[in-house]
Amino acid sequence: MDRALRPCKHAGCPNLTRDPSGYCEEHIEEYRQRDHYRSNSRQRGYDNQWKRFRLSYLRRHPLCVDSLAEGKFVPATEVHHIKKLRDYPELKYEESNLMALSHDKHSIRTRRGE
Repeated sequence: MDRALRPCKHAGCPNLTRDPSGYCEEHIEEYRQRDHYRSNSRQRGYDNQWKRFRLSYLRRHPLCVDSLAEGKFVPATEVHHIKKLRDYPELKYEESNLMALSHDKHSIRTRRGE
């Protein structure tokens, strides 16, 4: 049985896909190359303590900051480090360096290098 068509996970892509990765033919190779060289989440500093903190932060900040600025109420699913964790590990749990974002808004900021 074929998988149902669903939107490509690449932010802003209008294409539909059945690929298990969630990426369309146009973006699958980019995804594979990026994923191959990317270290895993634990190696990037996201350990069990971070997972607990992240859940607590999202409970206290349930809405996407960028969407709110657009007048939309969208649930936050990601915690974004304003100053990148790899460059400023001492700010990992500093709430003034964090923002709650939806997956789409987080992808947009990440793609822009923020």
